[in-house]
Amino acid sequence: MTRRSSEFDFIGDVASNTDAVHSDRRRARSFGSIASDYDRYRPSYPDELIADLVVFNPTRALDIACGTGKVAVPLVACGVAVLGVEVDPKMAAVAESHGIFVDVSSFEDWDAEGRTFDLVTCGQGWHWIDPVAGPRKVAEVLNPGGTFALFWNYDDMDVDLQRAIDDAYRAHVPSMDSSPYARFDNSEGDRYLSDLRAAKVFDEIEVKRYRWERTYSVDEWMHRAATHSANIVLSDDVRARLFDALRKILDSRGGLVDAHFGTYTIFARTKE
Repeated sequence: MTRRSSEFDFIGDVASNTDAVHSDRRRARSFGSIASDYDRYRPSYPDELIADLVVFNPTRALDIACGTGKVAVPLVACGVAVLGVEVDPKMAAVAESHGIFVDVSSFEDWDAEGRTFDLVTCGQGWHWIDPVAGPRKVAEVLNPGGTFALFWNYDDMDVDLQRAIDDAYRAHVPSMDSSPYARFDNSEGDRYLSDLRAAKVFDEIEVKRYRWERTYSVDEWMHRAATHSANIVLSDDVRARLFDALRKILDSRGGLVDAHFGTYTIFARTKE
């Protein structure tokens, strides 16, 4: 049975690392306004990753920051019972429409009620979780020998296209020195690895990258761009000027965008 909360308290508001993304609650809570578009236009994850998530035959999984069910839906299709935790009620409602059971709460404040899991996942969302409290809480709900996987999709654009898009952001959003579509920064991965190791609650930690391709029409690419929090929080007029510039860049390249994706994944396992 789905349990909903009407109020949320966020550790991120008083997190020790106040310059971290997870403390930006305005961006973290911005997705509800575009929940349907997020579900339609954001990519899911490669089949190879899903296969690696279920290789140890988990029966119960917890999906942190489950959003609209981009991770949960393919896991359920593999026969895994999935519970999602999602802070935004509108995002949770879309996941529920796909048959996913969701507790509406921030992960930091979520009450496990004694439940434990063989697999804990967090796709495209770990940067919204407190880096100190998060790993410890994951370890508390993982069964012995369980797996924690956190992962992000990132664009690996053609260099010229990346430069043109970054220039458009610098011109129209001076506070941003690059676009939110840049390739995954290894320093980010190093920070997440450091956080997990510092928690000293996991026995094995490894990194894996998956490569995959997708071709977008300009309209599809622009719709996907509109689901990024950095764009959602822009004022309407700034977003309109920026998106007009982005559309002109993409139209000048023939109307199709060949997206070269990578999925950066960290696997961490608890002791048997």
